[in-house]
Amino acid sequence: MTASTTLLRIATAGSVDDGKSTLIGRLLYDSKAVMEDQWASVEQTSRERGHDYTDLALVTDGLRAEREQGITIDVAYRYFATPKRKFIIADTPGHIQYTRNMVTGASTAQLVIVLVDARHGLLEQSRRHAFLASLLGIQHIVLAVNKMDLIGWDKDKFEAIRDEFHAFAARLDVQDVATIPISALNGDNVVTKSDETPWYEGPALLTHLEEVYIAGDRNLVDVRFPVQYVIRPHTQASRSPQLCGHRGQWGNASR
Repeated sequence: MTASTTLLRIATAGSVDDGKSTLIGRLLYDSKAVMEDQWASVEQTSRERGHDYTDLALVTDGLRAEREQGITIDVAYRYFATPKRKFIIADTPGHIQYTRNMVTGASTAQLVIVLVDARHGLLEQSRRHAFLASLLGIQHIVLAVNKMDLIGWDKDKFEAIRDEFHAFAARLDVQDVATIPISALNGDNVVTKSDETPWYEGPALLTHLEEVYIAGDRNLVDVRFPVQYVIRPHTQASRSPQLCGHRGQWGNASR
């Protein structure tokens, strides 16, 4: 099966405000996957907030609380396609209190994009998300060093972050790690190669996503049983063990 006939499931990861939603907005916009009315709404909201740019993160921030706070809380799934491949991408939250939602979004992913703010380097949440991705059996990680424009496209800084992450990833069960310098807001090295990085010899992010080989990742031996949510007891009556029969009856177990 060739890449052009496969579906690649992606999840974003990384610490808060590292640019995950903005990156997805850029991918969707540049691949013509944003409807005109949705784009008009994004532009209007950006103006109302006093931005002198279009806030691409608004493309995926669908909950009212997310738009008001400017953060991602729930997992947002978006579909887009290029002539070479189809994609489903999950925009996951970066806040530590929403780590469970990140795991939900990554649980079906075949590749994770770990975003890092070039000004701050690797943070605890960046490492945590990469570690969780490896626990989920994800074999492909892209380290996207974002906001490179804010550090003047410093090659040495990029390479220091790259080397630090690769040393960390070497201890994880991940077979493929790529590192790409990007500016999600401006689009540098996201869909097309940027003139700002003549020293970078690798592909743009979208090119890498189109070409990554995933057919060999299929595991037909081990069984994975995903659990999305655990309902905890909240009342005194519900603290005794409860049973659910095969026909759906509920009841408290006798001690």
